[in-house]
Amino acid sequence: MEVFVVSLLNGLVYGMLLFMLASGLTLILSMMCVLNFAHASAYMLGAYFAYTISTYVGFWPALVIAPVACGLLGAAIEMWGLRQVHRNGHIAELLFTFGLALIIEKLVQMTWGLIPVPYRIPTGLDFPLFTIYGTQFPAYRAFMLLISALMFAAIWLGLTRTRIGLIIQAALTHPDMVGALGHNVPPCSPPAPRSRAWPASSAATTASPTPAWPSRWAPSSSSSWSSAASARSPAASSPPS
Repeated sequence: MEVFVVSLLNGLVYGMLLFMLASGLTLILSMMCVLNFAHASAYMLGAYFAYTISTYVGFWPALVIAPVACGLLGAAIEMWGLRQVHRNGHIAELLFTFGLALIIEKLVQMTWGLIPVPYRIPTGLDFPLFTIYGTQFPAYRAFMLLISALMFAAIWLGLTRTRIGLIIQAALTHPDMVGALGHNVPPCSPPAPRSRAWPASSAATTASPTPAWPSRWAPSSSSSWSSAASARSPAASSPPS
């Protein structure tokens, strides 16, 4: 029973983290039909942005500033990158995003190096929230669940309870009809890359800090370094030729 409960809570935390990471990718894939290979780069940049900002202003301001910075970066990529290659088809989009992932990977290595960076959980959340079967559940894991739930509620309410959300849903399946009703359909799509960078960077910002005390709930109980360094883009995982 202990193994089941521990695995259930760990799976819930990990699943909600994957939701935060994948929600933005789903938005851009459904709205623009773009399989963005550079999506993991937004996750990686969010982690490193949060670490760097936290060294100056602390963890809590970095939790807000880092996703906003990645969102602005996503807007710039959409305006001056994806919008230009979108007209050339999916092959051009894949080549652009794959190349962008490689470029961002190398820029991160040149800026922050190849070794992990010390990104700690804030002291206000670095304590066990409760104990179950002799195992302590970290408060920071509960904080990650809270952030994930709030993000899910915001996306759901935005797409189902707002006018722009209903127009976007209709434009996905019946763009001609939406255009006939007087809505300018193409502008419904550009916010997608900007919105997808924010959930990915938010996931990285909340998932990167590591606890200062060992726990069975942590991915690695002996690790004292940030998982930001492990959030590198998978595009650069292959060895050089």
